[in-house]
Amino acid sequence: TSADVVKLDQNNRILVQQGLQRIRAGRACAGINALLQAAKKDPARVSSVDLGFTVGPRLNAAGRLDDMSLGIDCLLTDDASTALQMAARLDALNRERRSIETDMQDSALAALESVNPAGNHALTLFDETWHQGVIGILASRLKDKFHRPVIAFARANNDELKGSGRSIAGLHLRDALDMVSKRHPLLIKKFGGHAAAAGLSIAEADFSEFAAAFEQVSSELL
Repeated sequence: TSADVVKLDQNNRILVQQGLQRIRAGRACAGINALLQAAKKDPARVSSVDLGFTVGPRLNAAGRLDDMSLGIDCLLTDDASTALQMAARLDALNRERRSIETDMQDSALAALESVNPAGNHALTLFDETWHQGVIGILASRLKDKFHRPVIAFARANNDELKGSGRSIAGLHLRDALDMVSKRHPLLIKKFGGHAAAAGLSIAEADFSEFAAAFEQVSSELL
């Protein structure tokens, strides 16, 4: 709930509050304690911000750069020393992820220097050097910087591009992709998501056509 920024409605707020109370009381699993220790956070003073920006990114780093089972195993182990070893590896992966993300963001901003974002309702970007595991974070950073829906693509397998999008309050991203898919039935191979975030796959050859279609839909919805 905290790491994926899910709305804190009545039920979720209760779950987060009770979970935090248990962690602060020393009743967390070995993996959570180890991840907090790796990030130099005191479990007795942990907050939802720590879960979202300290624990979550370290767990996610395994799936982005290596094997997501490492994060799962860290959460499931009952052995404190094993958890610490896994947390150290996750911490290292997270640092590597941040380095990759910084390089990708620099290249994305360099590409945008030749584009005036003020002329676009949305931004659709692709670079063959970008890593699939970090495009969502890149899209989120660019969305915050330019206050526009952003979809960032990385090269996948079989001449496909994998895209990850983040949106602003005025545009429901999943619905926007659904509109693109209905107007251009063969353009998007698959997609899914919700109002603020979504993922999709397209053929690499269709990137320009998709970018134009997404811009058109975004201009209408915004």
